[in-house]
Amino acid sequence: MSTPPSDPTDRASPSDPGLASGTHGGDPRWVEAGDDDGTDPGVRAGSAPPPPPRSSSRTVQVVAIAGVVAVALAAALLYRSHHRREVLAKGMARAHELMRADTWAGYRASSQVLEPLVAVDAMEAGSLRAKALAMLAADYRDEAAAAEAERLLDQPERSSAVPPSASLARAALAMGRREAGSAATSASRPGTGAEGRVLQGRVALFAGNPSGAAEFAAEAVAADPGLPGALALQGDALRRSGKPEAARLAYLAALQISPNHPRAAYGLAKLALSGKARADEAFPALERILADLEGTPSNERARAALHLAALQGRAGDRAGAQRTLDASGTSGSDRAWLEKSVSEEELSRTGYRVVDRAPPGLQSASDDDPYVAPPPPPPPEPPKAVVKKAAKKAPVKAKPTTSKTKGKKTSSPPKKKSSTP
Repeated sequence: MSTPPSDPTDRASPSDPGLASGTHGGDPRWVEAGDDDGTDPGVRAGSAPPPPPRSSSRTVQVVAIAGVVAVALAAALLYRSHHRREVLAKGMARAHELMRADTWAGYRASSQVLEPLVAVDAMEAGSLRAKALAMLAADYRDEAAAAEAERLLDQPERSSAVPPSASLARAALAMGRREAGSAATSASRPGTGAEGRVLQGRVALFAGNPSGAAEFAAEAVAADPGLPGALALQGDALRRSGKPEAARLAYLAALQISPNHPRAAYGLAKLALSGKARADEAFPALERILADLEGTPSNERARAALHLAALQGRAGDRAGAQRTLDASGTSGSDRAWLEKSVSEEELSRTGYRVVDRAPPGLQSASDDDPYVAPPPPPPPEPPKAVVKKAAKKAPVKAKPTTSKTKGKKTSSPPKKKSSTP
């Protein structure tokens, strides 16, 4: 090993940057193996220190991101749930409003509004749509609607608490099949309200009990004064019970709320045909129904034409009656029956009388007065017996009288001739 130089000048001065820095700029002879200058042997001069561990910071970031995602998902689900409830509530309210009109157009539009909502709420929305379809089946003989209503009622009717709309739907289906007992039972279940009383009243009407129908109608009107179906039912029950003026007011009230209500329009026309209401009160509703090609089925338009043409004929408007018959769209045997029925209604001077044997295409559940056969004509009077007068006998000449005196015949003395002075 060499000895260090003795001359101090031979040593590096303190200002030597290599020595001052303690790096490889110094004399390499002073650096021997095993010498430790206080630095990490693995750290080279001029290199950066190793980075701290990152495992903990990454975990925090992942947890934070997951939390944000969870909150966002929860908010989205909450918003979606709220939005679905809001859409459902608005759709149900709109469907109720449409059904109140108690017309073909109202029930059809209601069923369309509710169709996408059944997937959201099969119990309430499904029951309400079943009710709309059941009324189409009962009042307008829509068999496809009846089948769909039966399908929709499967789940609600298996529930421990059957929704009131499901009970009303079942009552309407039974009423359409003329199953009076089943219809009355379903309509009387809890929660059916004024609409349940209306269905019970209609069952009473076709069972031949107008006074019972009037009671149900009064309960329905008291519970819901603006329900057109209740007012029209009340009009029919009062008219058939012999109270025409009260019936007239009920019909007019129903038509003010639902201008195309068929039962109210036909009922007012029957009062006019009976002389219990003015014809000009019945004309507007009948004309609206006849002109409603999109919102009224053909059978209802034909029934409106029947009553309208009869009233026009009575008023002497033959041309108007012919235009009404043409606007009905009937042909063939239906047209022949319609023309005959118009003549019978027009010529009936004893009040309104139902024309029998309407073709299936012209029958209406809203024009359901029972047929009453006219009274038989009085029997002909028996022929009077002809009494022959006896022939006159010739007068008998008086014979002279004789008297018997003691067996002798004596004759009366002859009359003396009077002499003139």
